[in-house]
Amino acid sequence: MADTPIGVVYNTAMTRPDAALALAAMYVMESKKESHMGSVCVVGAGFNAALFCDIVGKMYTFGARNGNQALAVGLAIESGVPDSPMVKIAVERKNDKGEPMYARTLQRLADTSLPDAVLRNGVIFNTESVVLLSGPATYLAKSLDLNGTKDLYKQRVKRLVIVDSGTPNKDAAALRKVIAEWPTPVFFAPKEVGDALRFPGTTLDKSFAWAPANPVADAYKSYKPMPYDAPLYDVAATHYAIHPDSGFFQLSGAGNIAVADDGAMKFVPGSGPAKSLAIDPSKKEALLLALIEDATAKPTPPAPPGRGGRGGSGVIGGRGGSGAGRGVLPAGK
Repeated sequence: MADTPIGVVYNTAMTRPDAALALAAMYVMESKKESHMGSVCVVGAGFNAALFCDIVGKMYTFGARNGNQALAVGLAIESGVPDSPMVKIAVERKNDKGEPMYARTLQRLADTSLPDAVLRNGVIFNTESVVLLSGPATYLAKSLDLNGTKDLYKQRVKRLVIVDSGTPNKDAAALRKVIAEWPTPVFFAPKEVGDALRFPGTTLDKSFAWAPANPVADAYKSYKPMPYDAPLYDVAATHYAIHPDSGFFQLSGAGNIAVADDGAMKFVPGSGPAKSLAIDPSKKEALLLALIEDATAKPTPPAPPGRGGRGGSGVIGGRGGSGAGRGVLPAGK
């Protein structure tokens, strides 16, 4: 078990540059055998955000992968939810032939996965996993109601990391349910952590110079006028989720995460299921360098090449495209 890279399940809205950088970091760490991409689920944005996640996955992985290695991106289809403006340029960018600049698996809504199913399936296909909650908690909460899921999470999820970017969670009731019912250790990455660790925007082009075009760099540039230094909320949380023993972070004692009616979060020391993260001040500079490397490095090709590579178009739990079936849920529901 110790030799098996830990699976990562990412619940995101993909509306901030740190989310795009974190997704890249997850695939870079996977390429280095530090982790394994379990699943990505978009909640709180539309199809373009899911398509962006698919594009990044295609670009950052290698070879052909089978269905058990490549869950389709989960997407919560909700009326009235605006798409992520940040991803528009990357999704619509064309090459000199007028074709999409970036390869993709998803072509339509039916190619995405049910959100609660893909969150659970991301755990099913890994011996051990971590879950990173950055977007609305709606479907992570619903996944807890799928038959047998709490036991599954208790057995296989090492930790849940909840990110606070300062933007209130859009489903306070669901977030409270997750915090109250989650069966394994919970860690809170407060806004102060991301605010203290900022990506140097002036280095963006140099950092991604290894590719002639990169959707993550496109998203960063699209978020707001350059140059700017983006707080690394999700990137820091990702690093802790995968490398909790790196020594870069300090942990509080036990406490709880209070969720206001508007979705704002606050860590409250005392009895409770959670601990809060803080940066070791003496290691802040080294941590920032590590996060930048995680988020901008060129993924490492597998060596030697052979079976079991990643990067392909396998789809599980889809919405009805190409034999996947939107209605496919994990066994037992």
